[in-house]
Amino acid sequence: MRRWLIILLMPLVFWVALPLWLKATNRASYPLVKIQAASSSTALWFLAALGLSVILCLPIGWYLNQPRRLLILLIAGIGVLLILWVGIPRWRFTDKTEPTPIVLQAANDPAQGWLVAMSAASVLSFVLTGQQLRAMRRERTSHQRLITVFNDQINEGVAIFSISRSQPQLQWINAAGLAYFYEQKQLNPEVGRLLQRAIESQRITAQSLGLGEATRVTIQVTPLSENTVSVVARSLQSDADTSSFYENFIRRIVHDMRNPLAAVIAHASNLYLAPPGDTTTWQNTARTIENEAQRLTRLVDSMLFDARLAFVPIAPEKIDLVDVIEDVMFQHDERANREGKAIEIETPSEAVTVQADRDLLVRALSNLVDNSLKYSKSGGVVLIRLEPTPTQTILKVMDNGDGIPPDYLPDKIFDPLVRARPRGEHSGSGLGLSIVKKIVELHGGTIAVQSVVGKGTTMTICLPR
Repeated sequence: MRRWLIILLMPLVFWVALPLWLKATNRASYPLVKIQAASSSTALWFLAALGLSVILCLPIGWYLNQPRRLLILLIAGIGVLLILWVGIPRWRFTDKTEPTPIVLQAANDPAQGWLVAMSAASVLSFVLTGQQLRAMRRERTSHQRLITVFNDQINEGVAIFSISRSQPQLQWINAAGLAYFYEQKQLNPEVGRLLQRAIESQRITAQSLGLGEATRVTIQVTPLSENTVSVVARSLQSDADTSSFYENFIRRIVHDMRNPLAAVIAHASNLYLAPPGDTTTWQNTARTIENEAQRLTRLVDSMLFDARLAFVPIAPEKIDLVDVIEDVMFQHDERANREGKAIEIETPSEAVTVQADRDLLVRALSNLVDNSLKYSKSGGVVLIRLEPTPTQTILKVMDNGDGIPPDYLPDKIFDPLVRARPRGEHSGSGLGLSIVKKIVELHGGTIAVQSVVGKGTTMTICLPR
């Protein structure tokens, strides 16, 4: 601000105040300087050369702190000035009958001194302007980088609100803040009440809020100025929160393990009571024990596989996704036929190769196909489609089954321990889709879901090529 003030005052002093002072003290008569052009063309040349010379002062200030670039600029600038003030006049006015193209005539010595001082001050003013423009650009770039960091790299939620007519008006918010402060595009009521308290008391206000099953944050509201506040949300990553999450995780897993174990024990006891010749009871009991043991095996397998993803690095290799899809189809084809369902694939005729961990991709795709078969009725069709593009490879698993309720879309269905359907014979552990998402993200890809209840579900995996 101070530098801009100096830049504005210098022209006023040398172009207005100093001439008025010279006239008031009778040190020089008006006009202080006379400029006479021999013709209109020479007048245009003079104005253009003068304007370009002044403009050249701006980059001098721009690169004032960069000696090497400044030296190159000065050499180039001197060349341009020689062309403007020497080369063009000689080319334009050589062998002409016109008198001297431009005549500058000062009224007296003080006027001549004023002309020199005014010229030097103008040059300095433009140099300072260039320097200030450079500083403004650096500040704007720094501000943009800061905004980028707050948006993409800061886990804390940050927002600025203004209170207008007792209603909070959002001024700025980062991506994390949207997740912390808003629900379905509506401001969290607890956050709104905290904003009101901070505005009314004009004091820093804080409160802990629970967001979901495993997330707890501290919201701090700080008054910045009249009717403006900043809001910061920090995730509480304490041992108590971690213990609470894993306690809930273990409790649910143990509950799910006890159900099949209890069924196995109960039906095994029935075998002792069944008459030796009752073949039907023995077969039904054996089938139930087998089904419950398989459920237990799948649950333990999911837990172990989920733990593996956290500690064992992936082993990428060049693989053909067409082979992966065919392997998954053969894994589930017999089951699909037994249940009166079908698995279809659509792949290009040529190989589609990617760098990936084959076992992990087979597991991810198998989980998706298993879900589609599990929640499709007899006669249902599961389609696996491979769509390669120049930048990515798209895998789609589509079915015409039960669909997923909208409350679990688009992301909640991929959270650990989340089950969109009631527990029962076909209920999973809540780990299958979260494992799929982890596998896809380990390969630098993304997964998305589209689903309509009663019409079917489409899972879309995008992998970089």
